Amino acid sequence: MKHAEAAHLGLRKIGSVQVFDLTGDLHGEEMNPVTQKIDQVIQRKRLRRVILNLQKVESIDEIGLRKIIACLIRPQRSLIFAPDSSCRDLFRTTHLPGSVRLCKNEEEVADAFGSFLFVKDKVFEVPVDETKPQLKSSGLERRRNKRIRVAIPVRLAFKMKDGSTLGAKGIATNVSQGGLFAEFLDLDAPEYSKLEGLEQSEVTITVPPNETFKEELTVPGKIARFELLKKQYGIAIQFV
Repeated sequence: MKHAEAAHLGLRKIGSVQVFDLTGDLHGEEMNPVTQKIDQVIQRKRLRRVILNLQKVESIDEIGLRKIIACLIRPQRSLIFAPDSSCRDLFRTTHLPGSVRLCKNEEEVADAFGSFLFVKDKVFEVPVDETKPQLKSSGLERRRNKRIRVAIPVRLAFKMKDGSTLGAKGIATNVSQGGLFAEFLDLDAPEYSKLEGLEQSEVTITVPPNETFKEELTVPGKIARFELLKKQYGIAIQFV
């Protein structure tokens, strides 16, 4: 018989949005310390938008589900990131307030939050290499010219030192003429230790079809630098 794993809460940010990572078993009154912590953070920081990541939740009961939803009513907009279909089915059996949205992947998260995930701090901008022709005809360049500030779901394929390819799903939270800055909602994204030292290495950026890009878009790039954030990392990628 599998031993129940106590619920655990992790705090981080993607773009400018607070993320609560919940793991373990979310059962009944045992959830109280976790939900109280979430509520305290929301009130203290006066958060208007949050993401609750349930990617690593082992199980959840009806009481735990209600307690989670109660935490998410205070912000103006809350997202529940639940890649597992059985977890999403549980939430579909109950009433979700209009301010709470259930998302199955990064594409739905990006569509729901758009510009609120967009990092506006210039420290994340990627400089343009003026010695190379710019991608004037690419969808990303047209998007930049229009200054449409929305988050973009991306698939990244990193060229490793041994010649192999390592894939990852991310969200571009900053797009400029020179490149983009990607962050990870996915808790299974490669650890920084696996990518450390890959500056200037090749990476292929694929943007899946969405409301803005009607067809899949693939752009070659290279890693410009890593930005170590408090409990995660982001990658500045330069278009080539």
